[in-house]
Amino acid sequence: MAMSVDGLVTGMSTSDTVKQLMQVEALPQTALKTKITVHNRTVTAYQSVNSKMAGLVTAAKALDDPASWAGIKATSSSNAAVVTALPGASAGSFTFKVDALAAAHTATFTGASVSSPSDALLAPVMAGDTFDIRLADGTTKTLTPTDRSLKSVAAAINGDPDSMFKAATVQVGPGQYTLQLTAKASGADAAFSNGLTGADDDLSGALTGLTLGGPTLTSQGADARLQVGTTADAYFITSPTNTFADVQPGVTVTATKKQAADDAPVTISLDIDAEGIATKLQALIDSANTALTEIAAQSRGKNGTVAAGALVGDTAMRKLSQDIMSTVSGGAGALGSFNTIGIGLDRSGKLTLDKEAFGKAFTADPAKTQEYFNSYTEVPHEKASPTKFDPGWDQAQGLASKLLTVGLQATEGVKLPTDPPGRVKEGTLQGLIQRRTDSIESLNDQVSAWDVRLDLRKSALQRQFSNLEVAMGKMQQQSSWLASQLAGLG
Repeated sequence: MAMSVDGLVTGMSTSDTVKQLMQVEALPQTALKTKITVHNRTVTAYQSVNSKMAGLVTAAKALDDPASWAGIKATSSSNAAVVTALPGASAGSFTFKVDALAAAHTATFTGASVSSPSDALLAPVMAGDTFDIRLADGTTKTLTPTDRSLKSVAAAINGDPDSMFKAATVQVGPGQYTLQLTAKASGADAAFSNGLTGADDDLSGALTGLTLGGPTLTSQGADARLQVGTTADAYFITSPTNTFADVQPGVTVTATKKQAADDAPVTISLDIDAEGIATKLQALIDSANTALTEIAAQSRGKNGTVAAGALVGDTAMRKLSQDIMSTVSGGAGALGSFNTIGIGLDRSGKLTLDKEAFGKAFTADPAKTQEYFNSYTEVPHEKASPTKFDPGWDQAQGLASKLLTVGLQATEGVKLPTDPPGRVKEGTLQGLIQRRTDSIESLNDQVSAWDVRLDLRKSALQRQFSNLEVAMGKMQQQSSWLASQLAGLG
């Protein structure tokens, strides 16, 4: 008769019996593990909603910031110049011609050349081991290159921070190389401060100690120039580089090519960046709707084969959804309904944007339209900012300010002027996530404690059944002995 190894006497599998008993013993631990799984799913859901709300905060900040509404779109009518404008620059236009581009002073040793730029033995450019360069203040400085080659001389010049010019080896003919010096800075003033003393074309003394002779002027250092006007009252704007900063406050022009006499002038146009504002507004609407969609998905009830969300019945989610929608339904204070600028709610509670209506409102009155987004009523307090919106403290009327407040209160939290010193701000979702995480840690500790308890219980059961086997074995032996004795009596 076949028996389990661990049940030779009793005829039953004690290991299976212990396993089944341990499954019953482990029911409390299994319940804890199930609770951990539920909590983990809940934390993941909260984190997902928190991520969408953080995106809403970013989008709201973009329109709550007054600087965003001061954006200027700058365009140029010609490829002869490009233009950029900082927020706050005034709208308008400006016309000019690019009369000249900036040039760096350049000199070339054309009187002599060598057959190789790197061969110090067959093509040296020095009689000794050192040479002198003249500095901007008229003094000289001695340099010691690694060898007497043209390449080493150029490297020594370029490696010296006091040198006012850069050096390059150039080929002036087949197998003919020489040295070229270029001022480190462009512009007319640099022509007199690059170590080439005297008049612009008097380059004597720039370098001494070379066998290349004296340098000659290759390119005259010159400023870039913009000509404004065409009459006798025309004037020039100059710059040592091709970039002209603050031709108007906050406006920078970069010249890219010199214009011919018959070229049309360059007109730069500076307009309020309505397109940029519209893009940020669409991002705000989309972010709000994304957050609403995520909240709805995480808190939905079971519907047929569709499982319930991890946050079904969560009152915090219901309130958060209502808070987002109420930013629109509540209007903009004294300004009235947001419908005036094309913003509303559809039947599902999602935010809608009529771009045409917004465009008309913004074109008609940009300043008033801005108020629909970042206006608020200041609530005085010695610890509150008197010039900046304090989310959660000041009374927001603008849509961006409202959504910013809702988003911050849900995610990272807000700091109020009345908060006691040392109080750490905490958002609603942040707090929910933290409390669930703390609960998970506690449950994991309990599971670990149960592991120890169950190991002890399993050992006890194994000993109990082992002892049972031993006892049954002894009884079997006694029974067999008694049977043999009785048989002998017969």
